[in-house]
Amino acid sequence: MGNVQTVKYVRKPLFVEAVQVTNDNFLDVVDWAQGLVGSQGSEPGTEQRPANGVEIDPSTHYIRIRVHQPQSPSQTKAFVGDWILYTDKGYKIYKDRAFKANFDQVTTEEPLTPQTTPVVE
Repeated sequence: MGNVQTVKYVRKPLFVEAVQVTNDNFLDVVDWAQGLVGSQGSEPGTEQRPANGVEIDPSTHYIRIRVHQPQSPSQTKAFVGDWILYTDKGYKIYKDRAFKANFDQVTTEEPLTPQTTPVVE
């Protein structure tokens, strides 16, 4: 096989702040994500900030988010059940199934930074 020496590496973790959109937190998430509200079936670009006194029905509306490098316009729309993530690069939207397949909740109180110094054993 020759004299090839390999070195083990681990992929750097990606820590995110995340919230799942629900009927109850819909308008709070709009504010948190600096989003706009659009109604399903409306023309693109007609989304707007919710006005006082205007009824918003989360089951028929979505939150338009300024997403970092979206691959399609649908990746900028968060519906009830979707997850909105915030990282140092900006916002991303995940469907519930994809979010649960890719992220685990952090349950430790340690700082949320990857280890950058080598461990000496």
